[in-house]
Amino acid sequence: MIGQFTTIALISFIAFIAPLLAERVRIPAIVLEIILGAIFGISFLNLIQESEWLSFLSLFGLIFLMFLSGLEIDFDVISKGRDVLSVIAFFLISLSLATFFSFLLNLNLFYAIILTNVAVGVVVSSLREMRLEKEKFGQINIVAAFITDFSTMFLLSLYFLSGINQIIFAFLIIAAFLAAYRFGKLAIWYFPNFVSRWFTDEPSEIGVRGSLAIMILFVGLSSLLGVEAILGAFLAGVFLSLTFRGGKKLYDKLYGMGYGFFIPIFFIKTGSELNLAAEMLSLILTLLLVSFAIKIVPSLIFSGEFGTRSAVAMGLLQSTKLSLTIAGVSIAVAASVISRAEATALISFTVISCLLSPTLFRMVYSTGK
Repeated sequence: MIGQFTTIALISFIAFIAPLLAERVRIPAIVLEIILGAIFGISFLNLIQESEWLSFLSLFGLIFLMFLSGLEIDFDVISKGRDVLSVIAFFLISLSLATFFSFLLNLNLFYAIILTNVAVGVVVSSLREMRLEKEKFGQINIVAAFITDFSTMFLLSLYFLSGINQIIFAFLIIAAFLAAYRFGKLAIWYFPNFVSRWFTDEPSEIGVRGSLAIMILFVGLSSLLGVEAILGAFLAGVFLSLTFRGGKKLYDKLYGMGYGFFIPIFFIKTGSELNLAAEMLSLILTLLLVSFAIKIVPSLIFSGEFGTRSAVAMGLLQSTKLSLTIAGVSIAVAASVISRAEATALISFTVISCLLSPTLFRMVYSTGK
């Protein structure tokens, strides 16, 4: 028992110092958490030991991550975004190219979904740094990232289903989501005073408790139906985002709870399990090249409006990977879809992508101005 809490204490300390160090070296805290996890894990110091407590907290961190991924979907941005058909075409071409390259390289469809995905948070942060988020170019990028993230999250959930029964059950949980959305709208209409309490600073924290109850309810329903928990957690986040728009105080509390404790444990544990091997270098480089190709080629459909250089810059930015990729890798390993060695290569590719893609985007876009 002492060993278990010692490991958790070490991870808590790493989670505390990671964002402080990340600010100094100017990289996302999540990336540094994975790197520090690898340093203290089996590849180097081997100080992070597996335990039931750590496994539970890491799993809950993954569920919380998927929940917040759904919560991040801003349907106001998507509904107001112009040129949505062009953005959908961008996504479909990207997915088609990813599928083609996956078959060409003798990889399964899991890779196609992962390669198509984009890190919304990194895209938005990069655009804000360059003060482009309000311009049309920035809005197109944001809408493309949201649509891609939502679609790949759903495809990833469906990918892990096996058999007609699980597919039917997946649609049952979607039906439950639609019913909950309808009920939520009725609750806002008939009980506005109660709903408004979710977004206040009252001591009982009704909003936080209700949000967590909804998340766990959807996850429990997923487990009952034999569907991956990530689908339930994601739909719970989408439900809150779609039903209670504009609840910034509540969202800040949930983000603070998730990214302040549970989610860093998941990323640090993921890093600690990396067993770096030189033979995976060729796969990492291949994934990087393919990820750039499947985003740059479809981005050229925006050349007429923004110019070729800006379109290429968009493709570079949209190739950024992060949290959903790592979450998908974790689930794929548990489901024996990929090997531990492949998981290490995919996570290493994700870390490099998160650092390289925004840097190349800034270089290419700035030189075009």
